[in-house]
Amino acid sequence: MDAAACIGCGACVAACPNASAMLFTGAKVSHLNSLPQGKAEKERRSVLMVQAMDEAGFGGCTNIGACESVCPKSIKLDVIAQLNRDYHTSSLKKILQF
Repeated sequence: MDAAACIGCGACVAACPNASAMLFTGAKVSHLNSLPQGKAEKERRSVLMVQAMDEAGFGGCTNIGACESVCPKSIKLDVIAQLNRDYHTSSLKKILQF
């Protein structure tokens, strides 16, 4: 539940050389996906949040870690890894449904 501490301040995006919003997006998705009532929308949420981030023009994460070092709530890069796992698993399930 550490990801729930994210306040959406944007410091992570500002510090990232790629202007990536992966730490923020990962924190929100990881937090909501971990809640019992969030499980029903987990796959859909993971895909749609990454798509929205891409459409908004944010860069991709290259694991530099500048975001983690400036986060006032000490959100860890682990939320990005979890977001990637959830996104890829959900995308694969969507593909296999066809």
